[in-house]
Amino acid sequence: MELQRKQVIKMKATLEFNLPEEQNEHLYALKGTDALLVIDDLLNEIRSLLNHDGGLLSKWRDEDGILVKPDYTTVEIVRDVLNELKQDRQLPELL
Repeated sequence: MELQRKQVIKMKATLEFNLPEEQNEHLYALKGTDALLVIDDLLNEIRSLLNHDGGLLSKWRDEDGILVKPDYTTVEIVRDVLNELKQDRQLPELL
């Protein structure tokens, strides 16, 4: 039996910015992963609330320190909107 070797193609990408004029664009490129992590963390918190009644959203308190009961319908809508926006922007899933 003959083993076939897969050809691995290495690629490089270089982003260039004219600083300081493009400082914001540079920062956006640097912080893209952090933004994806925030979205993923929020979706995980929503999942935890909806599936297990747990997570940070289940412990939310108002300005007087009173525990606030989440509106699950609104939370589900926010989850769906976030997922739709991610899909529309073709954001990758974090592995």
